[in-house]
Amino acid sequence: MDANFMVILGLVLGVAVLVLCTVKLKIHPFFSLIATTVVFAVVSGMNLTDMLEAFTSGMGGTMSDIGLVIALGTVTGALLEKSGAAETMAKTILKLTGEKHAALGLGITGYFVSIPVFCDSAFVLLSPIAKRMSKDTNISMTTMAIALCMGLHATHMFVPPTPGPLAVAGILNADMGYVILFGALVSIPVMLVGYLGGVKAGKKYHYIPKEVTEVPVNQKLPSPMMAFLPILTPIVLMLVKTIGEMAGMAGIPRAIFDVLGTPAVALMVGLLIAAVGYRQSVPEDKTAWGFDGVVADAMKTAGQIVLIVGAGGAFSGVLKASPLQGILTETFSGLTIGILAPFLIGFIFRTCVGSATIAMVTAATMITPLLDVLGFGSPMGRVIAMLACAAGGLMVFHGNDDFFWVTATTSEMDTSIAYKTIPVISVLQSITALAVVFILSLIFL
Repeated sequence: MDANFMVILGLVLGVAVLVLCTVKLKIHPFFSLIATTVVFAVVSGMNLTDMLEAFTSGMGGTMSDIGLVIALGTVTGALLEKSGAAETMAKTILKLTGEKHAALGLGITGYFVSIPVFCDSAFVLLSPIAKRMSKDTNISMTTMAIALCMGLHATHMFVPPTPGPLAVAGILNADMGYVILFGALVSIPVMLVGYLGGVKAGKKYHYIPKEVTEVPVNQKLPSPMMAFLPILTPIVLMLVKTIGEMAGMAGIPRAIFDVLGTPAVALMVGLLIAAVGYRQSVPEDKTAWGFDGVVADAMKTAGQIVLIVGAGGAFSGVLKASPLQGILTETFSGLTIGILAPFLIGFIFRTCVGSATIAMVTAATMITPLLDVLGFGSPMGRVIAMLACAAGGLMVFHGNDDFFWVTATTSEMDTSIAYKTIPVISVLQSITALAVVFILSLIFL
């Protein structure tokens, strides 16, 4: 058979195995992802030695990138829960939004937080608040998790300085100010669709998280400032680093913020603040940092999450090492169908490869020589082209993406529920984004 056909068949069968193992057979995601990778490699005719090398490289790369971030974020989350900080934050947000709109409050929080912070880090940090709010309001954790996840997903795709949109804006030579302005605008309906999808999914798949710490009645709760500080501090440090890079900051201040704004270092600062808050609220706990304390329990949870996310990165690494990317590039390089060209390229690459950044960058790279032919030659046309690349890159968000597993595991969501909800809602977000970008093209082009 044709080699290209076997690669595509391998991808289809691999994803089918992943869905079957996780949704129907209830096999642990780590082993499901290993089975999926092997099926893809064998069916596509990939050399098994190359597959093993790509698998270990993909897993190692993913774990080195976000393994420490997940560990630090999980420990911080445990300290926030046990100290009562998560309860304080939940009550503060509920005062602003009311119980009825609690999930919307989380979606809006995700919208802003994801601009300076990677989705994975942000979700791990904010999930304790989502769990606490779900418990306090009896709103399904499905709704809370999806509202937060999709709020993060929206600006992650459209608003620099997140790496994907930043890279695409650079490739297309689009005006950065316009990209930020219109990216933030398009992200609003995209975030709202994610929230509404989460509300609908929550009615169908209702569950309340089990691992929510009940704070003793006589325990002193942290103040709102002390509760939010462990989350806000890393966000501010990462944001200042990004602003410094964009503004061309130099000298000692740049060097300091380059270090402090690194995700792992910023999260460590947040963890230390959370530790101080925990000490103030639970001074009698002398075992928190020992082998049987709060930190040890959190590390056990983090270990499982890191392995699952690492296996997702391994699957993605094997896909990237295969001829799949070249086949897709060759197939879609001749598209000259206006706004649909960057959209379709982004959509295909995100669905097949899993990386939103790769999807957007590939789409931008392929359409750059065709900007004038496609009608995107003007300054505003380049912005529209960038938004179309991002709109396509929104879908389909599923098991070959690390963030999918971070969302499912840290929110205690059953994998079958995650597969029945997150990919579908990502498609709705993508179509919404395409519609908004199309309207903008009618106005400005």
